[in-house]
Amino acid sequence: MELRPWQEAPERDGVLLMAPHELAAGRRAEVLRSARWSWVHLTSAGADFIDLAEWPADTLLTRSWRCYAAPLAEYALHAVLTHEWRRGTPWQERDTRSAPAPDAPPVPAGASTGGGTGLWGAEVTVAGWGAVGQRLATVLDALGARVTVLRRSPEPGSPFRQTSDLGRALDADHLVVALPLTAGTRHLFDRAALGGARPGLHLVNVSRAAIVDQDALTELCAAGRLFATLDVTDPEPLPTGHPLRSLPTVRLSPHVAWRSRASDAAFADDFARIWATLADPDSSADLDSSDAPDISDASAPGVPGPAVPTPGVPTPGAPAPAVPAPSAPAPAARALDAVIPGVVPPTSGRRARAAVRALLTPGRS
Repeated sequence: MELRPWQEAPERDGVLLMAPHELAAGRRAEVLRSARWSWVHLTSAGADFIDLAEWPADTLLTRSWRCYAAPLAEYALHAVLTHEWRRGTPWQERDTRSAPAPDAPPVPAGASTGGGTGLWGAEVTVAGWGAVGQRLATVLDALGARVTVLRRSPEPGSPFRQTSDLGRALDADHLVVALPLTAGTRHLFDRAALGGARPGLHLVNVSRAAIVDQDALTELCAAGRLFATLDVTDPEPLPTGHPLRSLPTVRLSPHVAWRSRASDAAFADDFARIWATLADPDSSADLDSSDAPDISDASAPGVPGPAVPTPGVPTPGAPAPAVPAPSAPAPAARALDAVIPGVVPPTSGRRARAAVRALLTPGRS
């Protein structure tokens, strides 16, 4: 196997490793059109940079589906705890209290946790059940939070409460958005949904800004009805003077939630796992299904899918994200190649499998 710049790739059956967020839209299109790729792997967790409606049917598209789960979950946990403790912490750099009276109780009667109520017993909704949502729900549950998972198709036997009802999901102390951006999730949390949220809800977004109606969120945060911690905004960065920059009910970070000590090269582990799966003739039968992508949550709760819009183009006439009966994934999404970890349905992996195995033959690897 040789690693080359994309300009030196073969005309067909090459494997492209692309960081879509580091390229402008026109440049991405140029790279994707430059060869007949058998497999394109994105270093990003999301595939919303790609227009699947124009994607070649025989070109596999995969994403880095699990390498950012730990840092994103950690960021969300930090955001929730920071909000809970926003009025101060119980400790001090120095103990400035005066000496207690001889008959004083050991703990002052007015002592508190600093104004926050803590996670034990807090209602937290995790929107999305991919690698991030699963890790975060497990951590929150371990700390005593009452976790509800918002997903299109609730799973029997799950240890967590599940719902496809937006109203139920927004009746919480915290909402963490960890959904992919698709046609069904664009503005899933729109003005109507946010307006019906529990007063004081704290919304944390570690996914894509377009999943939330940013204008409506700004207005509700300005009115003191909602709080928000946002790692993603539209645009990025926000222009100088944007109200989100100055609202005391909002905390912003510059799209860094995915970062960790190992994050700069973490996508290589996901890429290697997919490579090994493609190279293994028996991978379809032997692959642990727990590592397969959760394609049942590829779009909004109750909205048929999967489908991906053209980036930046609103989806007219999108069905209201209320509570219709959850629909099963399209049959194509359950095809043999769906067991490839990180696959973006409904792309095919047959040609990619052949190309990868050819690279492993003597004299070419």
